[in-house]
Amino acid sequence: MRISASPLPGSPSLSAQATPGPRLLFPGLVPGKPTSTHAMTQKLNRHGISVRAAHNSALTALAADLPSPILADLTGMHRHTAIRWVTYARRDWAEYLAARAEDQQEGRR
Repeated sequence: MRISASPLPGSPSLSAQATPGPRLLFPGLVPGKPTSTHAMTQKLNRHGISVRAAHNSALTALAADLPSPILADLTGMHRHTAIRWVTYARRDWAEYLAARAEDQQEGRR
């Protein structure tokens, strides 16, 4: 009789058997827990994918649509940080547009 150290084909791993419930898309080292943000960022960076730009774009989009208390609650950021993001995202572009229109008028003369 021969004993194999590898699991049989088609059989679930022991960690999958130990954690009932939904399967995670990115499982972490601890059974039943997802991979950490830090670990995922490191993996993506190793493959040349920077998450900073996407992170900032996503926060700007959220801040443009949500009030600061909701943004702080959803993301876990401090309320003052959420206020700064909302202020940045809802920037009043009237001054910029007026200056640009003025520059275009001067260019036509």
